[in-house]
Amino acid sequence: MGGTKVNYTPPVIPKDDTFEKYLAYQQKKEESAAAQVAAEKAEQKAADEARKLAGATGYAGLRKGIEGQLRQGLIDYGEATQQLRDYSTKYDMTPPETDVSQLTDIYTKELLPGRRATGIGAAYEEILGRQATAEEQSKAMERFNQGYYTSNEDLRNSLYKGQEYNDKFNSSYLDNYYDTMFGKQTTDAAGKKTGQRTFKFSSNLLPQMAEGTEKRTGVVTPQFSDFTGTPSEIEEQQQNVRDSRQFLYSAGLTNLQGEIDKETQKLKNEGSKELAKVQSQGSIYNSLVGSFNF
Repeated sequence: MGGTKVNYTPPVIPKDDTFEKYLAYQQKKEESAAAQVAAEKAEQKAADEARKLAGATGYAGLRKGIEGQLRQGLIDYGEATQQLRDYSTKYDMTPPETDVSQLTDIYTKELLPGRRATGIGAAYEEILGRQATAEEQSKAMERFNQGYYTSNEDLRNSLYKGQEYNDKFNSSYLDNYYDTMFGKQTTDAAGKKTGQRTFKFSSNLLPQMAEGTEKRTGVVTPQFSDFTGTPSEIEEQQQNVRDSRQFLYSAGLTNLQGEIDKETQKLKNEGSKELAKVQSQGSIYNSLVGSFNF
């Protein structure tokens, strides 16, 4: 007996290319990202180059404008050089040390000497009321060059502390106060202030003393007149006037009280006499009446 032959055909299983497709997708994605990064870099590079070009193009005008402002006094030397450096940093330029050096020469050799000379002249005129002499100009410039004065304010403060200013003007509050209270200072033959002032005395400051007051009190008041002295001496003299005035008023009141007491005592004495007289007459009348026997 013959057997039956069976032929088996295995099923066809499709090939799984998911991983390959994933790899291809990732590769394409990376290539796209790389292209985008490259494009961005190229765009940034182009922008940087354009920015640097714009900075380089505008630098000459900026440099000229800064120099003009420096010459006109609109900005100082520090601001001028800082603006140049800030501009070079902003546009990735080489620091403009040559231009900074040129600005330094312009400022120190051309502008600064003239400005200092003008400041010196103005300080003397405004503070001392006169022009600076050639020697004073030279001395002030020397102090600027040596760094003793770093600004016009240093020079002005020096003039305020000087003897000439103190001789010509009263720089202290106390002197101004004394000028107001006691008048201007007197001057000597050389025109220098002596520190003394004159107190003008007026007889109206004191009451008139009644005749005999000095004899009764045993005190002689001084004879006051105009007085020249230091502020402390004038204050002492004024105190003497005040004390004398108080004494005279007190003496007047005491004298008045004495007169009142005297008149009062006189009235009391006269009243006592009248009372005694009435009492005496009353006793007589009583005796007369008692002598009659009714």
